[in-house]
Amino acid sequence: MNRKIGVIYSYALMIVEVFSAMLFTPFLIRMLGQSQYAVYQLTSQISSYLMLLDLGVGNAVIRYMAKFRADNDKEKQEEFLGIATVFYLAIAVITVIIGIVLVIILPTAFAKGLTPEEIKLSQKMLCVTMLTCAVTLGTSSFATTLMAYERFSFSKGLSIICSVLKVVVSMVALFMGVKALGVVIIYFALNLLTRLAYTFYVLFKLKIRPRFKNPDMSFIKETVTYSSFVFLQMLATQINSMTDTVLLGILAKGSSAIIAIYGVGSQIIQYFKTIGSHFNGVLMAGVVRMVENGAKAKALQDEMVRIGRIIFMMLGMVFAVFIAFGKHFMILWAGEAYEQSYFVTVAIMAPTMFTLIQSIGNQILWAMNRHKGQAIVQIVSALINIVLTAVLITWKPLEGAVIGSVIALSVGDIICMNIMFKKEIGIKLSQYYLELFKGILPSLLICFAGGKLFSLLGLEKYGWLGFIINCVVAVVIYGICMLAFGMNKSEKNLVFGLFNKLLRKTNLVKDKGE
Repeated sequence: MNRKIGVIYSYALMIVEVFSAMLFTPFLIRMLGQSQYAVYQLTSQISSYLMLLDLGVGNAVIRYMAKFRADNDKEKQEEFLGIATVFYLAIAVITVIIGIVLVIILPTAFAKGLTPEEIKLSQKMLCVTMLTCAVTLGTSSFATTLMAYERFSFSKGLSIICSVLKVVVSMVALFMGVKALGVVIIYFALNLLTRLAYTFYVLFKLKIRPRFKNPDMSFIKETVTYSSFVFLQMLATQINSMTDTVLLGILAKGSSAIIAIYGVGSQIIQYFKTIGSHFNGVLMAGVVRMVENGAKAKALQDEMVRIGRIIFMMLGMVFAVFIAFGKHFMILWAGEAYEQSYFVTVAIMAPTMFTLIQSIGNQILWAMNRHKGQAIVQIVSALINIVLTAVLITWKPLEGAVIGSVIALSVGDIICMNIMFKKEIGIKLSQYYLELFKGILPSLLICFAGGKLFSLLGLEKYGWLGFIINCVVAVVIYGICMLAFGMNKSEKNLVFGLFNKLLRKTNLVKDKGE
């Protein structure tokens, strides 16, 4: 039941985050201008590297706290929470120190790509985002404990409120003349309040208090070993997602315009990832239970197919519609100066979709403590990305950054990871992909073809209205195909079951009103 609630809240949060950001980003671009928006993007990417100082311990907290909770061992929970809290507080201090160093070296590192004014602004914004990262990391033991306890209604509900407030407060501030620096200060303040709420909930609602006496050194060693490989994977993911922007700032002369164009495309990719990744934190505790209960390869493969198909249904539809109408959307959404962002988005979206579809496989490997090879593969992939991107940027900055990322993602996160799933989990790849694609892939092809044919009517000239009509027609075609032959029986039952529940709740509200 908790998993179902978690999934509902996760997707409610996803919808809020995506739609809020979709509305806010073009507003932010226009209010800040290309230069300040480029600095905003660059600073965000740099600060995101600071979050890697989590070192994979967050996943360890979820794994072990869920395990100790299943064993009903509160003493072990409190001992582990104490270890994790000390670690994260130390990391928060280290984050501030590293952030100060980055602020000092930033003028030298980005002298080629940024103007002196842009560098000064970057330094100020990095100071604020550094503090945001320190607060987030310093309280991570409590936030991840909430995930282990599957208290999604509180954690996800609060995140929904925070996401809405970020947009509303920032828009008001921008109307009042606040610029990029003011926006990141607002983010810091709201993040601080949210993390304090997580902490107080664990301490006083769950009544789990960290113990700092007599830590089990053998257990600490086990945790460090587990976390180190999770960290390597996180590092690789971060490099593949964020390095392009940083390399453009360092290697491409006068790169603020290119960073802005690439940043808009990357923003769409982040929304795309948000749609597909909200399952992960919700499912981790459940996957741990499956592994602890000795689930066989067939059961784990069935879980990968079940979850993967749900993600594929959503992501595939978004991908097909975006290929068909994305260029029109990009011009409407961000402006004609960002038309090239369509190329960035489509190229990176394709391999990203496959990594998200099979992301449950990563969760299974983590739960099985068989993620060493996975981490090594993805680190090699990230290094390939760095080398290729650095070389190709000198050829063509924008195209080079995209090609480097696509090759690295395709080789590492798709080809090599499938080999890992076969070797470590025992899935049968041909059977897995046959079951995964069955019915959905032809529905997507029909959706794309039908949407493109309908677009020949020339509705693009009507702006947003034409775009919305085109998308609605494509989605309706997709929905009909999915109901006709795309979904299996259990998926149809799930959809109709949720629809019936919604109708019953609606009627209940009406009855009460009468």
